[in-house]
Amino acid sequence: MPERFVGRLVTAGVLCVVLVACSGGERAEPVPSPRSTVSGSAVDKAAVAQAFSSYREALLAKDGRTVAALLTAESIEYYAGMKKLALTAPESYLRRARMSDQLAVILLRATVPAENIRSWSTTQFVIDAVRRGQQRNWNFGANLKAAAVERMSAGTVEVSGDVGTVLVKLDGKESPVSFTFYRENGRWKFRLIPLLDATEGAFRARVQEQHITERRLVDESLAATLSPEDIRAAWLPVG
Repeated sequence: MPERFVGRLVTAGVLCVVLVACSGGERAEPVPSPRSTVSGSAVDKAAVAQAFSSYREALLAKDGRTVAALLTAESIEYYAGMKKLALTAPESYLRRARMSDQLAVILLRATVPAENIRSWSTTQFVIDAVRRGQQRNWNFGANLKAAAVERMSAGTVEVSGDVGTVLVKLDGKESPVSFTFYRENGRWKFRLIPLLDATEGAFRARVQEQHITERRLVDESLAATLSPEDIRAAWLPVG
C-alpha cells in the first residue's frame, strides 16, 4: 500500500477493519436515552474519558482480553461475522463485499491457521487482532497500530444519555477523528463501527481520486502485503 495512503489512514485514526456479517443487513443503531443532567453529564464525561484511556492503554499493552471487554456487544458481533465470511465466502461473493471487508477476510485467511479460524471464539479473534497490532497496516478492528495509538489523546468529551463521544487529539492537536462509546449495563464501551465506516470511506476516496476500480484497489493493497501464492489461496473459504 503506498506510503502516502497509509499516512492518510494514520492521520484519520482508522487503521482498523472488521468484517460485516454475511447477511449484509443494516447495522442496528442503539437509541440514545434523554440527555443527562449537568451534574450527571460531568460524571459521565469523566467516565467516558477514562474508558478512552483504558482502551488506549490496553491496545498499547497488547492486552486483547481487556480490549474485548471494552468493546460494545455490537462490535463483538462483527467478529462472528468475520469468522463466518472467512469460513464460507467464495471469491465471487467476497468480491461484492465492501473493500475493507475483502481486505480483512483475505488477510485473516492468509495469516491465521484455518483450524484456528474454525475453533476460535470471538474473544480469541480480538486477542489475536490486538497481538498483531504492530505487524499489519489493516487487520481486524481492534488492532490500531501502536504508532498511531501513541499519538492519540482525549480531547473534548460530549455525553448525551448513553452515548459518549471523544474527539481525539493527534500529537496534542485537535483532529477530525472521534471515538464513540455506549453505556452497556452501566459500563462505557467503545463502538468500532464509526471507525470502520471511516476506513471504507478512505478507500472509496482513493478510488475516486485515482480513478481506479474497487477491484484494483483491493488487488494492489493485497499485493503490497502478501505473496501472489498466498493471495490466490486466501480467496478460497477455509470452512
